[in-house]
Amino acid sequence: CSGEQEYVDERKQVVLQSLNSLGISCSEDSVPHIALLASGGGQRAAVALVGSLHQMEKDGLLDSVLYLGGVSGATWSMASLYSDPQWSVGMDRAVSSLMSPGVELDEALSWLGERAKEEHFSLTDIWGVLTSAGIMKQMDLRRLSDEASRNATNPYPIYCALEKHCFSEGPLEATWFEMSPHEAGFTDLGLFIETSLLGSKFENGELQEEIAEMDMVKLQGVCSHGEVDHGFIYSSDNVGKSDIFRTREAPCMSGFGADQFGVQPLDLIQTEFKFIISHVLPLIVKWEWGTTNNFLYQYQNSSIPSCLHTKESFYLVDAGLLVNVAYPSFLGDKRDIDLIIAPEYSAGNMFEVLDYAAKLKKPFPEIDEKILEERDWPKDFYVFEGKEKEPTIVFMPLFNRNNCKDAEEVKAKMAEFSTFQLPFSQDKIEFLLETGKENMKRNKQTLLREIKKATELKRCR
Repeated sequence: CSGEQEYVDERKQVVLQSLNSLGISCSEDSVPHIALLASGGGQRAAVALVGSLHQMEKDGLLDSVLYLGGVSGATWSMASLYSDPQWSVGMDRAVSSLMSPGVELDEALSWLGERAKEEHFSLTDIWGVLTSAGIMKQMDLRRLSDEASRNATNPYPIYCALEKHCFSEGPLEATWFEMSPHEAGFTDLGLFIETSLLGSKFENGELQEEIAEMDMVKLQGVCSHGEVDHGFIYSSDNVGKSDIFRTREAPCMSGFGADQFGVQPLDLIQTEFKFIISHVLPLIVKWEWGTTNNFLYQYQNSSIPSCLHTKESFYLVDAGLLVNVAYPSFLGDKRDIDLIIAPEYSAGNMFEVLDYAAKLKKPFPEIDEKILEERDWPKDFYVFEGKEKEPTIVFMPLFNRNNCKDAEEVKAKMAEFSTFQLPFSQDKIEFLLETGKENMKRNKQTLLREIKKATELKRCR
């Protein structure tokens, strides 16, 4: 859209200055399109991403990034970072925020109380406040569209989700959903709406009722509640009733403990109990997530599948259920990406995107089978060379041969920092921050080499 293009054009001036300061010869017409796409992985991803970006700022590499895309847990830190209009030139503040005391319970419950009055109050709201207040330790009430008027100090953000019914029943091209400061919609259908109108009621393309856009607390819930669904769906091995109930109880504040919200345990229990009985239990019975008014309802366009055309609402869930990196939003002509920096924090399949790209004929570099065989004990980086319209990808696993002596240690680290656990202790947060930083620091020369190659290839086009 024109708003994104204007932002990107302005951001390119920042990238140009950055490349020249790094000793990479570049002109205005050869600025490479570089995207940093952080994987999901719950709090592990959220914290490690902050560490990675912190080191990139120190090394002078962060200003070379044009786009920042995220799914699932990575969107938690993205939402937190962008609350600061100058975050990419002040990562020390982002690190300090992770160590802050957190949010008072009253503030969190007040927010939930207001959301409970809305037509589409769901478990997504509960999950959003848990991740925002309990993990990222802030309640960010701004709207994503507020960033449309900012200058280009930071990379342009893209948050990703899936439409639940199309994900379950097809078609694949109606599944991937992206949100930016300017527009929100279905990436592969090419159908979008102004982000400020996402959640408003439409029929046949006509606005029926304008409803306030979700704030960043709820957006975190929309983008990442598949972290809860993952636990429910994939915990079927040796599962008994107690396992299921534990998973289903995940979205309630009691799992986070009083210390996360700065109140005494008795106060927490009393306050929570009333809210859970009156609002949360009915939602658990319905098990409904991400309900959003459908801007494509009854819209007359032959490309719209029935899973969208006939329903007044659609349901946005965690993009990590399909592809746990935001690749789908950055493949092809729309953003014309030359280089993807892909720090990998997830515990799932390293390259779910291969099946997606093949089915939708998206340009994606070839992955050697030997690399897939190394997934249990990977190297600290891999470079997948792009050809023609394929982007080159620098893939950087969090736990790797440089910081783990063997596959068993990688497995142990993933268990220690597993996706499904209470908020990390300060020691765990500091460890992940340092691990993310060290991975970037160790591979600075690799990144510089690939950025230089991307610039040269751009010049030759």
